[in-house]
Amino acid sequence: MLAVVASGIGIWQVDEHVYSTEAIAENYWEALRAGDGSAAVGMFSSLPELNAAVPQAQSVVLSAADEDEDPADEDPADEDPGESPDEDTGDDSDEPATEDEAGDTDEDTEEDADTDEVPDEDRLALGSVDSVLLDGEALRHSAGQLEGLSITERSDGADLAFTVDGEPHESHVPMSREGSSWLFFDDWKLEPEALTEVQLSVPAAELGGIGQIEVNEQPVNLHEDGATLAAFVPSVIDVDIDSDWLSGSAREVVVADGEHSVEIDLEASETAAQLLHDEVEEYLTSCADQQVLMPSGCPMGVQTPNSVDASTISWEMPDPADIALTFDDDGWSVTGASSLSATVTFESLDHFDGDELDESHDISFGLDIQVSASGEDLVVSVIGD
Repeated sequence: MLAVVASGIGIWQVDEHVYSTEAIAENYWEALRAGDGSAAVGMFSSLPELNAAVPQAQSVVLSAADEDEDPADEDPADEDPGESPDEDTGDDSDEPATEDEAGDTDEDTEEDADTDEVPDEDRLALGSVDSVLLDGEALRHSAGQLEGLSITERSDGADLAFTVDGEPHESHVPMSREGSSWLFFDDWKLEPEALTEVQLSVPAAELGGIGQIEVNEQPVNLHEDGATLAAFVPSVIDVDIDSDWLSGSAREVVVADGEHSVEIDLEASETAAQLLHDEVEEYLTSCADQQVLMPSGCPMGVQTPNSVDASTISWEMPDPADIALTFDDDGWSVTGASSLSATVTFESLDHFDGDELDESHDISFGLDIQVSASGEDLVVSVIGD
């Protein structure tokens, strides 16, 4: 009788520590912390359709699909190359391959490479979901932002409580019972809802010359000013724009399945504003240096009936810093350039009586400034309005 009771207690302890939803959640969390996407995906009962065409996404998905396959069905070609699949063949393994065999091997290798590799530039051009958050450094970065995590067992999964930037969050990890192991122990699997999609939107990114962003410190290509990412629940997504001319960032905490949309607003960087000011200053300086009352190719000028001493003409131009550069959904925009004022001073002789005069005139004018991106360059055009 005591043996039966002891066996029952032992079974309960094993079930509690190995086969409970809390234990599965702990293993899931450890996989996320380690950046081991394959291990995390292997805990799912099935996966949602992500249409991932990225190499790492395919390998993650395939590992989950193969998780429950019978080892007896494995292809002998997948066995350890150091072991012979059939020791009775009598083949001499040291015999060199013929030219035809070597050629076939090379062709097979090239075909495999063509099949397995998808160029980075085609990742989102195929309209696929980007899997960068499902493995490696990006996944470790995400898990590293979750602090003070605790797990509470539920009948349909587990609740994960944690903080991000000091704010509390809670995420439910859904699970389902998929039969039993050793007759006694429930076999729990994560439901597909624990893997979700996040839509990133970067309005007017193409107008700003932005074709790539950083997500959890990893590069992600944009397609039509956006990207769709696959993400485990929970996840923290940090988005940064790495550009000399534009800046933008966002953080999203994904705590449940469903539609997640993150919009990153772009702002003109200080470097871009300084480039604008430098171009405006160069233009205005070229006008002031002409030391005439009507500078050629410039929108400012003054006329006087008096006799002017040209050597005394001096222009005081407006401060380029008064002109602001911004970026919005319509692209680049310049404000403050349409209502500028310059001052010109000079000495002259009165047209009627010949008296010496010190003249000063304030002249209103405007500039037509066009800003556009050309590849990685910012092009600023300044002309008189």
